[in-house]
Amino acid sequence: MGHDANVLEPEFGGGTAAPDDPIRNEWFPVARCADVGPGDAIPFRLLGERCVLLCSAEHTLTALPDTCTHRGARLSLGTFDGSRLTCPYHGWRFGTDGTCEERPAHPGVAIPAGCHLPAFAVQERYGLVWVCLGDGTRQPPQYDAYADYPGRTGIIGPKKLSATGPRVVENFLDVAHLPFVHAGYLGREPHTEYREHDVVEIDGELRAVDVVVWQPTPSPRATEGGDVHYEYGVSHPYAARLSKIPSEADGGVLGGFSLLLVATPETEARCRVWILSTVFDPDADLASYDAFNELIFSQDIDMVESQHPKRLPLDIRSEMHQKADKMSLAYRRWLVERGIRYGTSRNG
Repeated sequence: MGHDANVLEPEFGGGTAAPDDPIRNEWFPVARCADVGPGDAIPFRLLGERCVLLCSAEHTLTALPDTCTHRGARLSLGTFDGSRLTCPYHGWRFGTDGTCEERPAHPGVAIPAGCHLPAFAVQERYGLVWVCLGDGTRQPPQYDAYADYPGRTGIIGPKKLSATGPRVVENFLDVAHLPFVHAGYLGREPHTEYREHDVVEIDGELRAVDVVVWQPTPSPRATEGGDVHYEYGVSHPYAARLSKIPSEADGGVLGGFSLLLVATPETEARCRVWILSTVFDPDADLASYDAFNELIFSQDIDMVESQHPKRLPLDIRSEMHQKADKMSLAYRRWLVERGIRYGTSRNG
């Protein structure tokens, strides 16, 4: 029986991120670069706020609140000509930097500063458009594979989940569920025993190194099951990286790959998940890799959406733990140190 993704716990709130929550200073992907062209006005929701991504006639990207300062109408219901966004309610016109340039009911009258909209920071990276609602001092998550292996990255998603971002990330970091949720693909009973690995912080990234798991097909060339070595990394509170450490048994360096998962929170309880998939082999079929990773992610959805409570508990006493949760617990401590509350029990 599947989990009803539309049913939330009665006590679960959620809404916009608090002004002082550091999550507002993080970057989140909102669109593929290839899907955005001159004259586009693309509405999206981020951290509980309505926003609109604008692409000018010169292909300059900006993002604004999708709410008119006059009477709160949704601006993306209006028109955008590549230079000005027009509110459909009273015709107020805004430049791509958020400046209110015209109020048709009062031509020639000076426009008060309070009529203007704040502009959000925007950048393009890894083939995605990223937006930050805060000061923009942070950076998107580290993902060196995109530049190290140019042209070998596929983009999966966004996939909508009724779950908090930290729950999605922690699931991605968890290896003990592989023989059960991904039986036949990433694991299988009786190969379930956890093998010790280290968790360290390197260059600002929390890493689980030399993670070893048994898999039925450890490489495309494999004829029997065997061990696979992984490294996980977290450099962003709502993102995680996975890299397969290649071995001579699966073709040397060409047998490696990397994944980057990012959960963009539309609201605290709902997110859109993006996955970047980079293969090291220049002759690999990217479409096949993407299809496989999409299948694996689909197997996680019911589990993650069913978790209770939805907010990730940061008090170690609130859930039971096992030794295999080493990276998960390190991630929770890392969130506490970073001061993140949105999507966690600290926001309850």
